[in-house]
This record gives sequence, structure tokens and C-alpha cells, in this order.
Amino acid sequence: MIKIGLNGFGRIGRAITRILSDSKAMRLTVVNELDRDIENLGYLIKYDSIYGKFQKSVKTHKSKNLIQIGKNKIKFFSKKKINEVDWKKFGINLVIDATGIKQNVINSKKILSKQLSKVIITHSPDKIVDNTIIIGANEETYDHKKQNIISSSICDASALAPVLYELDKNFGISKGFITTLHPRLSYQNLMDGSLKSVSNPGHNWKDYSLGRDSISNLIPKNTTAVKAVVKCVKNLKNKLEGISFRIPTSIVCASDLTIELKRNISERKISELFIKLSKKKSNIFGFQKENLVSLDHLGTSKSVIIDGNFVKILEKKLLKMVIWYDNEWGYSNRVVDISNLVMKKND
Repeated sequence: MIKIGLNGFGRIGRAITRILSDSKAMRLTVVNELDRDIENLGYLIKYDSIYGKFQKSVKTHKSKNLIQIGKNKIKFFSKKKINEVDWKKFGINLVIDATGIKQNVINSKKILSKQLSKVIITHSPDKIVDNTIIIGANEETYDHKKQNIISSSICDASALAPVLYELDKNFGISKGFITTLHPRLSYQNLMDGSLKSVSNPGHNWKDYSLGRDSISNLIPKNTTAVKAVVKCVKNLKNKLEGISFRIPTSIVCASDLTIELKRNISERKISELFIKLSKKKSNIFGFQKENLVSLDHLGTSKSVIIDGNFVKILEKKLLKMVIWYDNEWGYSNRVVDISNLVMKKND
């Protein structure tokens, strides 16, 4: 049994907690979260406005700072830095950092040992990590002997990269543009305010529109999705550009892809490719042709679902596609998959 430590208990951290509760290979043993209210944390894992009530029993042991999920007791700490937790004492083999804080990535190197051999970072920092892995795009680049701090990239890239990798592999990509439609996030304002009120430590955005009312507006912004994709699908460097919209919904993203391919293609050929992939790599790809909306994809554990209704071809080489992905649940499942991958390779 692989013992997992979790640093950060926000949206992604709690999704990972639920997913790990069903794992037979890994057990969540320790969580570090700045919020010291253990009863509130227990409440948040038990009740979720998006994913509903947790179907497993959740008990809080305040005096021991424990949350018990089923029979599994999880010890909680409230340390500011990742390296202030004594992970070794609890026999932790791998730590998932889900805080999004750069300093924790830097400090994660301090916790590595023969026993605690790997750290997974749930965002895409530059140059600090040993590798960035996206399942379905570049997992074969993992070197267990040399790579210990691994990024699982970001939710948009986790969905986009497998699609773009397969398009490039099968038809060749000349160039393309991507528009992502991403639900509002907790760092945004409910009412118009200064960008400085955005509660993301160390942010350096200049998109003043991000300070505007997030529940009434479509907010265009720059995106790091393309940069994150190219980090894992290097053949696409300088071939892609993109923008994003923050939209006033709670969950499930869509991406609109406009891609010029090198080979002549048809709607049938594109659809056949992704139907085949949805059967061969069903944990990554889905394909559907029903007239669905975003919430119909809530809770999908797949990385990406291709909407067959919106596979369009212009002049034989210009492709338009729409894809869907649950930006929390799908991404968190891939974080768990990457954790499993690096630990198996480490054996």
C-alpha cells in the first residue's frame, strides 16, 4: 500500500481525497492545510455543492486532529510550508502538493528521501520541476531515476494535450488557435473590485477584467493553456495560440479548437479516430453525439470528451472541434493516475 500525503485541501485536494478513498493501491494518510478548523474540513469533504454528499462515512476527531473516511484515519496538520510537516514520521511515500504556491514547489525538494521519493505538483511551474506529465501525451518521458518533482500540468492542458497529440500524430498540425471556456474560480470577485483583491498568492496578472463581477460576466483573459500543452507536446512549439474566457458557471470546461492540418481530412476520419481512441484509451477519451450541455459532463473521470456534433471541416484541412472536460474531477483523476504511474515505475 502506497502512503500518500496531501498538501492543500481546496477544490482539487478534496476531489483527490474522494478519489483516493476508492483506491486499493494508495491510501491518503496525512493532509496539511492552513485552515485549522478540522470540523469545517470534515464538513467540506462530506458535503459538496457540485459533487453532492460523499457516500462514505466521514467522522471528525477534533482532539486528535483526525478525519476518518470509512476505516481510514487521516492526520491533519496546519503548517505554512510543505517542509514543516514530518511526512517521514507517518511513512509517506509520495506527497501531492495541491496549493498552487510556488514556494511549496521549491521547498518540496527538502522533503525528498529514500522513503518519500516523489512529489506531484498540481499546476505547471516553470523550470522548478523535473518533468511535466500529461497522461495521453508524454507519460513515456518519465524517468524514475532522475525525476522526483513531477508536475501534473493544469486542467486545460490535461484535456487539450491528448487531443492535439493524436491530431499531430495522425494528420500533422500546421497551426491552430484554441479558445477555452472556463468556469469561474474562487480567486475571482463576486462584485467589481480591484485585481489586488484576487486571493491567489504571488499572482502577477495584468488582466484588470479579472477583478470584475464573476457571476454576471463573460471575462476574456490570457491563458497559460497553450504554453502548458507545448511543454508536453514539444512538436507543437510556435504552432499554437489561444485565449480564455472565465464564464459564470460552477464546473465543466469547453474548448473550441481551430486547427489547420497538414493532410486532407474529413469529418468522418476525425470522428473515427476519436471513436477508436474512446474504446482503446477509455480513461482518457470520450466521444459523444447527443445534444448535451456542460453539466451533462459533470463528474466524468475522463480527461476529455469530443463532441461529435461539432467536428467541422473547411477546405479539407481546416478543422473545428469542441471538447468538454470536468476541470476538477477529470483532472484530479489524472493526478491520481500520475501518482500511481511514478510509484509503480519507482518499484
